[in-house]
Amino acid sequence: MNLPRPKNDELMFLPLGGSGEIGMNFNLYGHAGKWLIVDCGVTFGDPLYGSVDVAMPDIISIEEHANSISGLLLTHAHEDHIGAVHHLWPYLRCPIYATDFAAEVLIRKLKDVGLEKEVEINIIKIDSKIKIGPFDIEIISMSHSIIEPSSALISTKAGTVFHTGDWKIDYNPQLGEGIDHKRLKKLSNENILAMVCDSTNVLVEGTSGSEEDVIKPLTNIIKESKGRVFVSTFASNVTRLNTLAKIGLSLGRKVALVGQSMWRMTEIAKACGYLSNLPSFVSERDIKNFDKDKILIICTGSQGEPRGALNRIAHGTHRDVTISNEDTVIFSSRVIPGNEVSISEMQNRLSELGANIIESTNDCLIHVSGHPAKEELAQMYSWVKPKTLIAVHGETRHINAHVKYALGQQISNAIPGRNGSLIQLAPGEPRFIGELEHGRLIVDGNDLITRNSEVIKQRHKMMYNGSVHAVLLVDNDYNLLSDPSVMAAGLAEIIEDDNPENFIKNFIKDDIKSYYKSKKLDKNYIEDSMTLALKRIIKVKYMKRPLLKLEINILN
Repeated sequence: MNLPRPKNDELMFLPLGGSGEIGMNFNLYGHAGKWLIVDCGVTFGDPLYGSVDVAMPDIISIEEHANSISGLLLTHAHEDHIGAVHHLWPYLRCPIYATDFAAEVLIRKLKDVGLEKEVEINIIKIDSKIKIGPFDIEIISMSHSIIEPSSALISTKAGTVFHTGDWKIDYNPQLGEGIDHKRLKKLSNENILAMVCDSTNVLVEGTSGSEEDVIKPLTNIIKESKGRVFVSTFASNVTRLNTLAKIGLSLGRKVALVGQSMWRMTEIAKACGYLSNLPSFVSERDIKNFDKDKILIICTGSQGEPRGALNRIAHGTHRDVTISNEDTVIFSSRVIPGNEVSISEMQNRLSELGANIIESTNDCLIHVSGHPAKEELAQMYSWVKPKTLIAVHGETRHINAHVKYALGQQISNAIPGRNGSLIQLAPGEPRFIGELEHGRLIVDGNDLITRNSEVIKQRHKMMYNGSVHAVLLVDNDYNLLSDPSVMAAGLAEIIEDDNPENFIKNFIKDDIKSYYKSKKLDKNYIEDSMTLALKRIIKVKYMKRPLLKLEINILN
């Protein structure tokens, strides 16, 4: 199905990312011949291909219709909502709308790829009203684990949609405006056609908790710690950094930052008017100048990232910072699914160094989620009273559970968002009307390639099976003029007399005899025939299916 041109009485919704996975959010609204994009994010890693670092939505279904895109609205500055802009904007070339903080984060990304002078960025204010093409949009303040999160009330002549973005209910967010519950309560009187809503924490009972809830537990832990205190959290969680800095200062500890992204986010926050009431942070190289009980170190790397600050400290490869016996390491963050093994390995390493490791528990809450649990979802339903709930932002299990939960909360109609599925919101009852091409793009060096690219499949095959390259030099009668040249990389361990390269050479020298004086046979046919035979014998011998290339060169 091609991307349709919506009529004046039509309002459509199309998710191309973030519905069926955590991350790479990319949503479109269509009305009166135009389309509005909301968010443009990445995800890190890939469940199928371990060699992939960054992926984003494949926009092939809209790329040829870029002239019908009125603009791109960013709800906040998390990577899963903003991280693909500098990759995909050259194919979209539309104006961008973002708050001060999100715009500052984006500008730095654009500078890295030389696009900062080409992209039109329009600064929007929380609680303001803007117009993007045929879409009248009200920007409403929300609470989340980053500053300046917003939702969008999108009004058209065909109806009004409330797009929540990422959110939670926190009446004491400690930094920023927080959720505008007074405005949200008024939406129940505005005939909301549909609410497109975050599903991440729908499986969690109760509420997600307030930033205020972590202050006392963190204070007690830091107060009772004797050595250095390290707190690892997400660099983008400026609110948590603010909370930790105030706690450290109140306990007589200087506060240091470790990690390039932590310093960058702090710089951006200060440029936008945040953190102005805090003294200067201690630099990484000056940490060693303070007594261990007089320093609090806030660092990146809570997910066990190989190049993350905490992992480098744990492995003793950080230039300025070390961990020793009686130091305390606090993980004030959640475990992102897929990172369990890397985090566990890092924590074991920290434990070997004598560090005391502390994670968030129900009895000691040192981290709260930025997404709504069940009670918060129910509260939002009662405020907005949408006719239809469209569940997005989550894996399939989250989205399906959200649909079921919404129906149980007296929402009359609930639809699961699915990447590529076009939903007509108006006229008539909201419903699926078609499927558009969708998928993932992979960052491969300086290129963007599809997840199904042959090069990715070949790399994946080599990762688990190795590769074999054999070159034969023969005369016109296919007699070998020298030993075959064989390279077998990653195929099998050399054990005593079992050398995979020698095994392959011997097989080739024997197999080529069957083709002596076969002038009627095409060289390509012999190459293909020997390749198949070699694949079979390698499978029998080593139980592997390597990437295999065999070449025959005839010397006349």
